[in-house]
Amino acid sequence: MFNGIRTAEERDIEALCRIWNVCFGDGEDYVRFFYRENLGHIMTAVYAVDDQPVSMLHWFDALFADGDEALDAKFLYAGGSLPEYRKHGYYTALFHYVEEYAKNNNCALFGKPVRRDIIPYYQKLGFEKDASLRLVTVYPQIKETVGFSPISPEDYNRMRDEAFSSHPYVKWSDRHVRFCINETAFFGGRTLKVKLDGCEYFIMCAPQKDELKVIETNLSLNRLNRAAHALCETFSVKYLKAYLPDYLYSEGEDVVSSIVYNAPLRNTYVNLILI
Repeated sequence: MFNGIRTAEERDIEALCRIWNVCFGDGEDYVRFFYRENLGHIMTAVYAVDDQPVSMLHWFDALFADGDEALDAKFLYAGGSLPEYRKHGYYTALFHYVEEYAKNNNCALFGKPVRRDIIPYYQKLGFEKDASLRLVTVYPQIKETVGFSPISPEDYNRMRDEAFSSHPYVKWSDRHVRFCINETAFFGGRTLKVKLDGCEYFIMCAPQKDELKVIETNLSLNRLNRAAHALCETFSVKYLKAYLPDYLYSEGEDVVSSIVYNAPLRNTYVNLILI
């Protein structure tokens, strides 16, 4: 089953860019940025025909953490095949390749479906829907004094662990956090330390026309409302759209954040899974 599967190499980047563009439509600049930042640090498996990649699947190291308990996990990302090689079982073979690794190493798999309508495909492979995020719209109201300053990946990750470790959550390495910060900057965003009421918080966000997309923050919704005016002024936007943990908030749009396979925890907070 795995005869055509191998690890991607630098010589495969052109082929990987082609698969990525056909499957996801991202610009070539971003795809090359992704591989420049990650190739060699993550696992990229390809199914090759005549040694040319026709299907691909990437995975990042992570941990499913709950208190003192932590289980190894792999975040599956950007998987797909060239149209002319679909329905040959190549992508499914790549999944079974990762599945075998997960079973042999007792680790969980998780991913974020790009569309809800592809969830049934993954359910047939044994995945289950797990956690959601709440997408909340915040408009600027009262003007308050809020301080913003740069934050390092290490400080962000330390503050992130402090903020979310009271609930089952996905824990990332500093390297992954650094990539997410760089990716946010690639799209014109910033990752900042926020000073409000004498306390420090973090926020990762990127402007999209009139909207500021808040990818992750440990600001409560109340504090986010208070900081909204300063954030809108800083990024020249009119309002915020913030992804917040569903275990803390019930308002806003329900957004599936993860599907899981062989996971010991449920309703796990999953974020920082790439823009």
